[in-house]
Amino acid sequence: MDKKKYYSWILYDWANSAYATIVLAGFFPIIFADYYASQFLETTRTLVLGIANSSASLLLIVFAPILGLFADKKNSRKIFLVFFGLLGITSTLILSFIGQYNWALASIFFSISLLGFMLSNVFYDSMLLSFENKSSYDSISSYGYAFGYLGGGIAFVLAILFLFINQNSTYELIINKKLVFIFASVWWLVFMIPMIIFWEDSKETQVYKSRTLKDTFKYIINDKRIFYFLLAYWIYIDGVDTIIRMAVNYGLTLGFTSNDLLLALLVTQFVAFPGTILINKVAEYKNTEFGILFCLIVYLIITILSYNLSTIMEFYFIAVLIGSVQGGIQALSRSYYSTLLPEGRDCEFFGIYNMLGKFAALLGPLVVGYITYLSGSTRFGILSLSIFFLLGIFIFLKHKITRKNYAELDK
Repeated sequence: MDKKKYYSWILYDWANSAYATIVLAGFFPIIFADYYASQFLETTRTLVLGIANSSASLLLIVFAPILGLFADKKNSRKIFLVFFGLLGITSTLILSFIGQYNWALASIFFSISLLGFMLSNVFYDSMLLSFENKSSYDSISSYGYAFGYLGGGIAFVLAILFLFINQNSTYELIINKKLVFIFASVWWLVFMIPMIIFWEDSKETQVYKSRTLKDTFKYIINDKRIFYFLLAYWIYIDGVDTIIRMAVNYGLTLGFTSNDLLLALLVTQFVAFPGTILINKVAEYKNTEFGILFCLIVYLIITILSYNLSTIMEFYFIAVLIGSVQGGIQALSRSYYSTLLPEGRDCEFFGIYNMLGKFAALLGPLVVGYITYLSGSTRFGILSLSIFFLLGIFIFLKHKITRKNYAELDK
């Protein structure tokens, strides 16, 4: 294996994870509420922020399969990754120069930065197939996610420490915390440089010049191995993403403080580093299918424990459990999917993969919200996520049987 190529790929996850933790999950919602849109009521701010998030996701759903198909035809993963990475970096940097109350401009550039982040990941994920040994996909994918969580966590802690140390500063960028946008942009750019220098796309990839998206979806429907896996992935990753998105809100409804929840988020972030590597070892000991099913069973246990939790220590324990499998389920799903794809169509199929991931983010929160509304209890709302993991396990087992039958037919 080309070590420079391998480490440059790992470092890109380390690079853009600073955006995910500092901007997306951490500071932008706070700065938006306190600075860009402080003139609005909380309900209005929430609506505007939701529209900004959803707009980027909708654009990804539309463009990811098309751009993936085009990248395969041109054999140009790196060019697309760098272009959309720089789009995300530049848009994030611009956020630091947008003035108070300028919520519309802030929303637009946040949406553009999020779109650049998500689209660059389409081509980043597909690069996994450029490594020669398929048996190493689990390990490579796992280390990518593991160091991504570690890098994002370190960047987030450094940003918080800097603001804490300089809390008495009179510098406008520090007072309003907008300096974190510059920090995240520079971190992303600096650690993306090895990818720009050392990565070279394969010159021997088989390319199908006349393909259309209709051909892609027809292939997926006809190949039941891919179809059942994507269906299972769509359902269970919805549960995974919803737990990530709803955990803080659930903790608040139970009376935990924001400091408690911030600490729980940091616990999850740093546990995810060794946790992802540990899940990879579980997959190596048995196989990737076993590793995925193991993670889904743990998530099922998490939903049951969350329904019954009552103390902050129990919340921290659940945060540890989430961190132990969160990166593992993502890493193994990516590497496992890679082994199912036809040669020369990786960007195209990862466009569909990422599209489904964003579609999934729409259903879970709605189910939790609706069940909570009907029952009058957030506990029943969070417990409803067990359905996603039960269905995901059932359909994945069906996929497993289908793949075994295909393998027997190929003999």
